[in-house]
Amino acid sequence: MSTAKPRRPAAKAARPPLTVWVFMAASWLLGWWMAFDGLHQRLWGDYIRLNGQLGPWADLAHSAGVDPQSLSFIFVAVGTGLLGASFGLFFRRRWGFATSLMLLAPGLLYLGFGAPLAMLCIAMLLLPATRRYLVPPLA
Repeated sequence: MSTAKPRRPAAKAARPPLTVWVFMAASWLLGWWMAFDGLHQRLWGDYIRLNGQLGPWADLAHSAGVDPQSLSFIFVAVGTGLLGASFGLFFRRRWGFATSLMLLAPGLLYLGFGAPLAMLCIAMLLLPATRRYLVPPLA
């Protein structure tokens, strides 16, 4: 007589759909850029400027009464957090989905470079193929 416990069926190994791969590419591009830009400001005292100008996000910060130079740690935190959340989604964790959505909201305020990438990431997250990929699937 065997005393071995019956095994639970293993979770079905599924290949990530194209929507997850597009999300990964766009979120990594946005996450690394935000982290790099924030670290550049912390180490050298200024963000990376194109044609001597900060992006349109700086005007948004000024209009809200915030000094854009004080946002560098937020850039680093959101950028690296998005990288981590993308791993959560890739490994089929629901927290990766939720965390990605939360971190993409401030990414929408990164006008110019970040907003289109953040919108693309949100669109990829909300497509049914991505939602079915998660374990357990989102309804």
